[in-house]
Amino acid sequence: MAWTKESAFEYAKEAKSAVFASLCTKTGAPRIRSVGGYGLSDGVFYLNTAKDSAKVRQIQNRADVTILFQHEGQTVPKNVTFFGQASLLSGDEAEKAREIIKARRPQALFDDTKVIVKVQVEKIKILDFSEDEKVQEIEL
Repeated sequence: MAWTKESAFEYAKEAKSAVFASLCTKTGAPRIRSVGGYGLSDGVFYLNTAKDSAKVRQIQNRADVTILFQHEGQTVPKNVTFFGQASLLSGDEAEKAREIIKARRPQALFDDTKVIVKVQVEKIKILDFSEDEKVQEIEL
């Protein structure tokens, strides 16, 4: 099966969590963390996080981020990685994103200490050892 943008996003939606990577503001070294309060819609990844978090400072310093999705308990290695540009949302766009996140993660908390991060996905890389073509890339 050749992967499509839609099948990659479906795979990501079914994952329990994601691994989110940004670059350290001081050193430029990668910073990686597991995230669960997120949602996906039409080529966009939304993340609910604390306003004063390191990831917010890192995104404000450099917008390039990477997000990896891998299902638990796989017998054949498979994962989907999104590459894109992150920005902070406010107003109506943030409210729409909150609804998308709530649909996937109803227990997510939204208050004055939180902010929504939007990642406009630009490229998807699929690693799937069940396919003849093990690595596929999709430019958006």
